[in-house]
Amino acid sequence: MTGPTHHVDAVVTCLRIVDALARGEQLGVTEIERRTEVAKSSVYKHLDTLRAGGYVTKTDGGKYALSLRWFEAGTAVRDRRDVFQLAADDLDALAARTGETVSLVVEENGDAVYLYQATEDDDVGAPVGVGERFPAPISVGGKAILSYRPPVEVEALLDANDLADESDDLLTELDSIRSQRMVIERESPLQGTFSAGAFEGHRHVVGHDEPYQGLHSVAVPIRDPDDYAVAAIEVSGTESSLYGRRLEEEIASLLVTTGREIETALIQRAQR
Repeated sequence: MTGPTHHVDAVVTCLRIVDALARGEQLGVTEIERRTEVAKSSVYKHLDTLRAGGYVTKTDGGKYALSLRWFEAGTAVRDRRDVFQLAADDLDALAARTGETVSLVVEENGDAVYLYQATEDDDVGAPVGVGERFPAPISVGGKAILSYRPPVEVEALLDANDLADESDDLLTELDSIRSQRMVIERESPLQGTFSAGAFEGHRHVVGHDEPYQGLHSVAVPIRDPDDYAVAAIEVSGTESSLYGRRLEEEIASLLVTTGREIETALIQRAQR
């Protein structure tokens, strides 16, 4: 992949420091230097700048952490999305009815981002936490989204993420998801292992491989008036909870109904 040619080196360095802090609770300058390979003198300068802007805090012990300004910014970005505004209450209701974890998933730069989660039981799992992300092609919700994206867009996304060699297989699978309403079981580093989900009249994806170990998940795409997927709803739970008959007769039906309600709300908003 050929990257952008107009990077600002100081910003790149600053973002490396921010990423290191995001992955550690509280870090000292020496630890930040080790993780980022940025010289201590430069680490000090960037931390000073971030502290002045309120984006980093410093403990009495001389360690640094990201501040809640990042939470404020992220929440504001999320709250401006139409699909979040329209879906949050429905996801809460779906979690209450199923007793499982329900996630709102969107795609950003090739990643499936878990924008919102609702659960009635803190012990019920999810593949990742709210705000986290991993590659869309190995996310159940991500695949649901990609199945309602133009092939040329999916190919560009894969190419931008150095996954062009996998594009033919993925496009074939996405076509199966969309046209046949089922997922073909496959095994590959990119696609993981997915189980069949041929529920008549339902649009969904089912998966149980990394990062779904110990979990079973099912998802449907959320489409805008142009039949373009803007998000997906993913329901996750233990394999013993989301078993065959319950999954087919209860979970999938509720999930599809919820997806259609959100799609209808999106269409109505677009027509105003």
